[in-house]
Amino acid sequence: MTPFKHLFSPVKIGHTELKNRILSTAHQTNHVKNGIPTLDMTAYHVERAKGGAGLLILEAASAHPSGMLTTKTIAGYDKKIVPAYRELANEVHKYGTKVFSQLFHGGREVVSSEYRNAAWAPSAVPSLRFSTMPKPMSMEEIKDVIEGFALSAKWAKEGGLDGVEICCSHGYLPAQFWSEETNLRTDEYGGSFENRMRFIVEVMERVWQEVGEDFTVGLRMSADEMTMDGTTVKDAVQIVEYLVERVRVDFIDVTSGDSSTFAGSTHIVPPSPMKHGYNTPYSFKIRMAGAVPVFVGSRIVDPSEGEKIVATGKADVVGMTRALIVDPYMPNKAKSGNLQQIDACLGCLQACIGHYHNGLTIGCVQNPSAGRENEVQALKESHRDKKKVLVIGAGPAGMQAAATLDELGHNVTLADKGDKIGGLLHTLKKMPMRHELAESMLDNYMRKITTSNVKVTLGVAVQPEDINKISPDAIICATGSRPYIPDIPGIHDHRVMTVEEVFQHPHNNIGKSVLVFDFAGDWPAIEAAIDLAEKGHIVSLITARLHVGEGVPQYLRNEYLKKLYQLNVKIMPHYDLGEIKGDSVIIRNLFSYEKETMENWDSIILSHGRVPNSELYEQVKKLAPEVWQIGDCLAPRTIEEATFEGMSISLRLGVQDNGNLSVSTSKGLLTKQ
Repeated sequence: MTPFKHLFSPVKIGHTELKNRILSTAHQTNHVKNGIPTLDMTAYHVERAKGGAGLLILEAASAHPSGMLTTKTIAGYDKKIVPAYRELANEVHKYGTKVFSQLFHGGREVVSSEYRNAAWAPSAVPSLRFSTMPKPMSMEEIKDVIEGFALSAKWAKEGGLDGVEICCSHGYLPAQFWSEETNLRTDEYGGSFENRMRFIVEVMERVWQEVGEDFTVGLRMSADEMTMDGTTVKDAVQIVEYLVERVRVDFIDVTSGDSSTFAGSTHIVPPSPMKHGYNTPYSFKIRMAGAVPVFVGSRIVDPSEGEKIVATGKADVVGMTRALIVDPYMPNKAKSGNLQQIDACLGCLQACIGHYHNGLTIGCVQNPSAGRENEVQALKESHRDKKKVLVIGAGPAGMQAAATLDELGHNVTLADKGDKIGGLLHTLKKMPMRHELAESMLDNYMRKITTSNVKVTLGVAVQPEDINKISPDAIICATGSRPYIPDIPGIHDHRVMTVEEVFQHPHNNIGKSVLVFDFAGDWPAIEAAIDLAEKGHIVSLITARLHVGEGVPQYLRNEYLKKLYQLNVKIMPHYDLGEIKGDSVIIRNLFSYEKETMENWDSIILSHGRVPNSELYEQVKKLAPEVWQIGDCLAPRTIEEATFEGMSISLRLGVQDNGNLSVSTSKGLLTKQ
């Protein structure tokens, strides 16, 4: 019997019965070509259906040509979408999973287009985040967009989908109409509350007229936009009470946040360490106000959290989107009580929403096969010879390689000179806003390794002579990297230390005033600045990038900047470290080349990138038939490249006729040279 009796109980949502309460909310995969979902999108969602999800809501489908958020948005209004919907629905339905489309129009929120399209909105009120000034919609344009929603719902139904969700969340077009801040109209669609609600009421009415009663139609809304001058929970309750009295609403999918501001947009995909399930107080109020089924998501990453939410009546269905990205089989594992095999979401944002923001297809740091299901499955099914493999280095790259190799049946030894597996993850555990990422990743890999056949050898620095004794068929070097120290005058001053030293060996003699130098615009320097400021130091964060956190996923960057401002950390972009001269530090402006002198400091913290530990590879690269470098040992980058390469190399080892292969992160798992 499942320990999650509420989470795995069926529920009726409108005309649709779900087999359980686990939902994958709408999120961008970017597996779209010319407005039509690709086979890779189907494979991505089918994997989550196989894994036991009750409901999948596809990524935003534009309800009108004017509402294409990016060049990779689904064209929900185009009849050519029907065969793609039908193929996806047929495959997903084989596993008893239901699938909805999200009908979307961003209004003033236009992210990218081949050229800068005109943004449509109720009024000429700009989006602060995207710096777009929209054109006020004419009456004809309003009617045309309403018809677009109805037509898009029709194509969804003809394509065999089970329902549609009308996106009113995050300050998108319907919310722009109902907000007093963005709707300044004086005609029948503006002014009074009833007039501002007219747009969404007419959209819902026309959708129902088009699809008939034997379908499911609901909406997604932000209960609190979490921004200055945004709608609040009180506003949301009023909106819900008004709507359900006037039109059939089968469900309300509750979230929070607003796309038009930096702080508000964070809640579209909230990172760690934000609180798990923090939208549930809002979903409960909406559930009581509307008396219709309610969905809720955002940082619900564990089935026990989902069970508690449903059992206590906070919501009827729980959105566990990122939990399903990292582990598509989480529902089936939870239902069977196999909890120790569930991989947890890290909350890092790097390859899920981070890929979307960079125009890439979806991925996952902890699950490198996410978004590549077709490609990975083909490799897993390839005929391979079983190999004796030595993996040197037990950081993320080495752990991923060892776990993948073991899954494929190879004889694996994982060796590390340290006394525990995990590498730099143990340093991350000590950082104020990255500790959840490190703890979750360590836990995920430790469970994989300890329940595998991998032989783990710790406290031994592998030497070339050891290789001959082991006689492996393949060696994978994952020996990581070390901090880069710039060759500048004064750099060996005893008051200079690296970020790694700050967290690995806490100093009592750092002093009051600290200068933190950031080379890459990444998180280590920010974490050091936050940690030191929280301990009472006066901190200046000096970055050589255009802005602090330039290399960090933007929603995490938002949280970092908020914290830095709250702690009164002085931020100085566009400077690098030029020289340390006695008690003076010379910094250089990267645009004007002018130099400035900083006085009155006690310590300098360096975050200047890393150098690959490639020396061992050079010594052993001819001591086995196959020798590979992966992760930072190949070239210091991020955890994502480390785990991806750990999986990629492992999938290719032993595959017959694999030729001379090299890693490629842009054109598939591996390409031949």
